[in-house]
Amino acid sequence: MSEFRFKVLQKDGKVTEGALEAATRGEATRALNEKGMQILSLQESKGKPSRSKASKSAKSAKGEDGKKAKPKQPKAPQENRLKSKHLIQFTEELSDLLAAGVQLDSALKSIGGRSETPVIGRVANLCYERVRDGVPLATALRASSPSFNDLYCNLVSAGEVSGALGDILKRQVKYLTTLQELRGKLASAMIYPMFLVASGIGVSAMFIFFLLPRLEELMLSTGGELPPFANLMISTGAFFKANWIPIVAVILLGIAALVVAFQQESTKRLWDEKKLGIPLFGKMLVTRFNVQFVETLSNLLLNGMPLVKAMQLVEGTTPNRYVKEKIEEITGKISEGAVLNRCMENAGVFESGLIDMVRIGEDTGNLAQSMVKAGDRLDREFSRSIDRMASIIQPAIILVMSLVVGLTAYMMISVIYETISVLRERG
Repeated sequence: MSEFRFKVLQKDGKVTEGALEAATRGEATRALNEKGMQILSLQESKGKPSRSKASKSAKSAKGEDGKKAKPKQPKAPQENRLKSKHLIQFTEELSDLLAAGVQLDSALKSIGGRSETPVIGRVANLCYERVRDGVPLATALRASSPSFNDLYCNLVSAGEVSGALGDILKRQVKYLTTLQELRGKLASAMIYPMFLVASGIGVSAMFIFFLLPRLEELMLSTGGELPPFANLMISTGAFFKANWIPIVAVILLGIAALVVAFQQESTKRLWDEKKLGIPLFGKMLVTRFNVQFVETLSNLLLNGMPLVKAMQLVEGTTPNRYVKEKIEEITGKISEGAVLNRCMENAGVFESGLIDMVRIGEDTGNLAQSMVKAGDRLDREFSRSIDRMASIIQPAIILVMSLVVGLTAYMMISVIYETISVLRERG
């Protein structure tokens, strides 16, 4: 028999720690599940190793040069990468089974056994094996497939701790479906504009590099001159022809410099802050964060979690470093006795309507319900923001390309007209 140290979430929402004896980790997991406890961590207690085991452990912990080897982190198999539709399908099936009252390990086993998509079956079976051994679902997902990013796993972790895993997964299905629909709308909206862009670039290149030089020769032979803008275009084309190698080299160096810069945490943090101010796109990012924030926090509060602990878990539900810093500041101030709505107002990343609902909830003592109502309103606003963005992109690109093509056509016609005029005067 071995001793296992556990940390579990009880039915009343309290987190407790303890120890039990079992032959295997699986037996310990089943014993805790039968008591209705949600396992947060389960580790085997290790006693003093024997002389031979200690020697073997020392050899494995050191390399040939005697230096201590770094522990290897398990990596998710790349062949288990899920497409967007498969990720939504897996999440939806798991949330439906949990909502029907099926235990987590049984739900994963069921998905792995009956899924018609092989990759979903492999991921579900890997998660089942790890969860059966007492590993939290968020950790199992992260180690089973690279498709489960930090945001997804942090939300799952918050759901496990709060006991609202099914609700959070259901909201995640809605969020992932919305993103997939947005990608589909953008792809459809970009087909015609991209065709215009390619056509415009081709026509402009043909005009600058082939037609204009011939018109220039014709004009010079008749004693005329090209318009100033045409001369500028010819000079630009000649410059690119003579210096295309340095120009390409500078572009590649610029791309490499950007790649290196964006590997620095300071640059990533600065970009995370600046992109929130981009017209239209930044507003959509802020709204998306507000929706994710209010839905996760309300779920945690409805399940009886204290506000400070809930805010600590919410910190991991956003990939934006700037916003994460703001949430950390709010959490610190709340732990010192500050009011949530004032902290949110000072942070500058929350919408005024959400702050008002939080203020009302704190005044009435019903913060969780107020945030649920605010979440529903923000969710509708987020959907409208996506529709607006999808409806604006295509006309904007068409307008820009129309201006470019129109300017090119005007220049071609004016040059040809002036050439004909000069020829007539010579004749």
